[in-house]
Amino acid sequence: MLQLIEVKKYYKNNKAVDGISFEINKGEIFGLVGANGAGKSTAISMITTMIKPDSGDILYQGESIVKNPKAIRKHLGYVPQDIALYLSLSGRDNLLFWGNAYHVPKKILNERIYEVCDIIGFTKDVLSQKAGTYSGGMKRRLNLGAALLHQPDFIVLDEPTVGIDIIARNQILESIKRLNNIGTTVLYCGHYMDEVERICDTICILEKGREIVCGSKEMLLNGPNKTLENLYCELLGVNQVI
Repeated sequence: MLQLIEVKKYYKNNKAVDGISFEINKGEIFGLVGANGAGKSTAISMITTMIKPDSGDILYQGESIVKNPKAIRKHLGYVPQDIALYLSLSGRDNLLFWGNAYHVPKKILNERIYEVCDIIGFTKDVLSQKAGTYSGGMKRRLNLGAALLHQPDFIVLDEPTVGIDIIARNQILESIKRLNNIGTTVLYCGHYMDEVERICDTICILEKGREIVCGSKEMLLNGPNKTLENLYCELLGVNQVI
């Protein structure tokens, strides 16, 4: 579905992304893992067409999105790490705003809002409350819901559980699995190893702008007591994970 081919992005002397190549298959949850500064955010910015690579190519369903960004944009949902909500508006009004921004036809927007709320676990009562009154986890779930209104085939999640408690984290992870169960392909970017191991089918670990390992979870974690945390430590020669 999505393929990166020797993609590079440099900022002066900083090799933010230094020739990475991987492929995300339709219908899977793909985990992109690494410490701060590993190149995750730069890779996501190129995949979501916010910046162009210096060299290499990115293909979506066989077409270059470097040459033609529109080839992916209408199929793409993007959930940034920062909350993109209007806190003075209700949850429903936030979804109406983003539905209009995504050009969801008005005649089906209400239906889409309730479908999205099923995925993120919001009730009508919760929707009627101002987003500013929500907990951090609820804001992040609404942030996710806003990106789903136009029914994207492919969604990119940039550290969607940062800064929230374990209950809210579990709610978001369950929402992502429900989303994947209805056929949406997911790119999950983060540095919480337990989350990635829990929900992802394929895992790619980045370090200093380069891919150090990429493969199916079953292949990478094959062996007794093998965890993603252990693998990361072994590959980077560290005593504890990020």
